[in-house]
Amino acid sequence: MSDLLLASCAVLLEDSSTRHLKFVATVSADGLRTSRLEEVFLPAIFRAGLVRKSLPSADQHDYAYDYLWLPNRQVVDSEASLRQRRTFIENNFCNDPSFVEDAIPLSGAALFKTVEKKPDNLVIILSNIAPLLSASSQSRPLSPVAEVHDPIKSREMIAKTARSRKSPSTEAHLSQLRATQTRNVADAIYNGRPLELLGVPVTIYSSAFTKFLRVMADDTLEFTPTELKRIREFIRVSVAYYPNEAERVKYMTEPISSITNYRLLDVTEIPLSSGLIKPDGTVRAKVEDFTPIVQPLQCIVEAKSEIGEGGCDPIAQAERCYRAFYSSEEAERLRAACCCPCLLIGMAGPRIMVSGAVFADTLLVQELSDYHSFVPRPTLAKRSPYGQQIYETGRFLRAIETALDDLGAFYESLKLPPPWHHSRPAASLAPPNVYIGPQFTQFEEDGQMVILTYTGRLSDEYPFQAVFTAITHIEGSDTAHDVVVKFTYDYCEEGHRLLAEHMTPEGAPRPLAPRLWHCSNNQDVGMYVVVMDWIMATEERKMTEEDHATVRKAIALLHERNLVFGDLREPNVLLIKGGGLMLIDFDWCGQEGTARYPRDMNEDGSIPWAKDAEAGQLIKKQHDLHMLTMLASED
Repeated sequence: MSDLLLASCAVLLEDSSTRHLKFVATVSADGLRTSRLEEVFLPAIFRAGLVRKSLPSADQHDYAYDYLWLPNRQVVDSEASLRQRRTFIENNFCNDPSFVEDAIPLSGAALFKTVEKKPDNLVIILSNIAPLLSASSQSRPLSPVAEVHDPIKSREMIAKTARSRKSPSTEAHLSQLRATQTRNVADAIYNGRPLELLGVPVTIYSSAFTKFLRVMADDTLEFTPTELKRIREFIRVSVAYYPNEAERVKYMTEPISSITNYRLLDVTEIPLSSGLIKPDGTVRAKVEDFTPIVQPLQCIVEAKSEIGEGGCDPIAQAERCYRAFYSSEEAERLRAACCCPCLLIGMAGPRIMVSGAVFADTLLVQELSDYHSFVPRPTLAKRSPYGQQIYETGRFLRAIETALDDLGAFYESLKLPPPWHHSRPAASLAPPNVYIGPQFTQFEEDGQMVILTYTGRLSDEYPFQAVFTAITHIEGSDTAHDVVVKFTYDYCEEGHRLLAEHMTPEGAPRPLAPRLWHCSNNQDVGMYVVVMDWIMATEERKMTEEDHATVRKAIALLHERNLVFGDLREPNVLLIKGGGLMLIDFDWCGQEGTARYPRDMNEDGSIPWAKDAEAGQLIKKQHDLHMLTMLASED
């Protein structure tokens, strides 16, 4: 089989005010089967003279894109004339947008080979709404190391795909998981299985998940005699055997409710336009001006009588219940207002697991616990096995209660957008809304409050990297600045500030890193939040001798403070248009003798690390000098 593939598509332009679709052109493109759709088609589209003449802008960054594949309906007839193609596409697609109901929505990151069975059945819709860039930044080029995509529209594409799924219990079977858990599937759940579906930490979206983790790490909790009595009763009913799932749920309902103060195991039927879902338990939040049948779910519970019973993992079934509910047409206003945070609980026999779920750029779910067993086991603590189990079980259930309290408060304060009416049946279009970003939205600088308005992710190439673009608004000022907001588990503020505030011998500012607006370990997020200038005026070029001298100067400044940089690679050197450069990514930076390479360091041989630079080991100044040499040799 050849590595190259040839395919064709119909390019349509959507009018942002009327939602009408206009024929632009048919375009053919070839590329490697393992390339991404956007890598193959976007350059081909914007190279075509006919396309450029028909579009209001020839800059591909001014558009959002829908990729719709119709495996059972041909779009482009390569043997027809241009006039015949235009007539056919206008009659069958532009004037009849119901074709989207039969289409399979694809991500621009989907592999080119996805369409190889029907390579002429692709429709690409361009929307010149440019929803992610501020007015101050639209005229500036994007950084070559990071490119914004369009998550507002892709959320609704995800929701549309999810609405075509089978029941959550069916979708949670292993055969379905193997077929749907891949980045090529629009509504894949980013839960780390497989690792290509590892997403950003859910804690950046909701403090409820952070609070759950904090309680779970607390070894100093106290329980009243009444609480201890209830915990013992819960353990007793949990470790018993039952003839079926219904019996287990019946006996566990009151004990778990008495401890958490939530009716976690009341079976609930939720009729949605896309189908009925019936989780083993839910906790519903209250939001004003919303129909009772689709009040937000702040918790979903699925239970099995024992491990291996029921045909699927209960936490996987809870994930699919979450997807079904929050992707439904009934939940559309909720999606437009927030990331839809929810606690997922899976129970199998005497074991329980908790995950956190949000609907952000992707459907994101992460385990907040292991499967915790309520069966007493040997311990090295100064408690008996049963006594230790009482404490751990009480702590686990208190963590659930704490998280649910936080989620309930969040939803009660949520302001929903007014209802809207769709003027076009294409469900791929999101209702008017804003980018749904992380929970961290303000900080103080020099006594003034700075408000963050998130505009997107830097790149969907690496879904596990929590790096966002935003606009700052300083209280009492009309000025706005484009910034990057990074969430990371460690960061060297000292090293970043040292280079950002660098001056020439004459006292003139000569920054060697972007301006640092904010850096702190945020308690609600449970991570460092770093806010810095978004350096857009960069370019792809070879480093000059002057550039190499500047990098050496920056590293020398760090070494003078006994700081090592660690990750000195080309992606972390921003080359500025007109000359100059800046270093970014101070996650590994720190004091020599203390700073270590991360355990997940890339050691596949693609990066020319120093010989003794290894995961978990100390970072040395000589390693920085080695990487300096490697940078020079690459150019």
